[in-house]
Amino acid sequence: MIPVLPATYLGNTAYFSQLAKHKVVHVLRDETYQKQTFRNRAVILSANGPLSLSIPVVRPFGKKTKTAEVTFSLAENWKLNHWKTLKSAYNRSPYFEFYEDSFKSVFFEAYENLFEFNTALTNYLIGKIGITCQLKPIENNGANIPLTLDFSPKVEIIFKPYPYLQTFTEKYGFVPNLSILDLLFNEGPNTICILEESY
Repeated sequence: MIPVLPATYLGNTAYFSQLAKHKVVHVLRDETYQKQTFRNRAVILSANGPLSLSIPVVRPFGKKTKTAEVTFSLAENWKLNHWKTLKSAYNRSPYFEFYEDSFKSVFFEAYENLFEFNTALTNYLIGKIGITCQLKPIENNGANIPLTLDFSPKVEIIFKPYPYLQTFTEKYGFVPNLSILDLLFNEGPNTICILEESY
């Protein structure tokens, strides 16, 4: 059975551990958009502890807006703000410089909507990590297709991450299930092995 997952913004290690286990994953593109989920937010580890990065979004059809219809608010330069925050948090990590230019080019491309942006970033990360999973957008066409796992901050997921050395380990100890960027920037090519050791 092919798992069905939401599109996430710089998904966490639990999300990418699911991608590492499957050759194909369906990603819902026309589900009704849900607020306060990882669809528009990611958690990283900064010098001040865990920090949530949230994309300001516009739902043109209110509560009936589909995920693929969600666009970005132009009220602030959130991309530049997120990039500066990511750079500040990870510029001392072992592999940040190795991925910086290629990640930045994907991050700052122009995207029409949140789904397109999330999918582009996830495909970039899949390639850099070495995961063989293929993301396939799926439309539910009015049918109720349940998510295999809902990666919402309010939903507790049973997940045991394999610990790795983080930039601020001495200050905070190991902080589990952050954005996959934390693992990639700290472990580089070893990221796939750590995902495979997590369950």
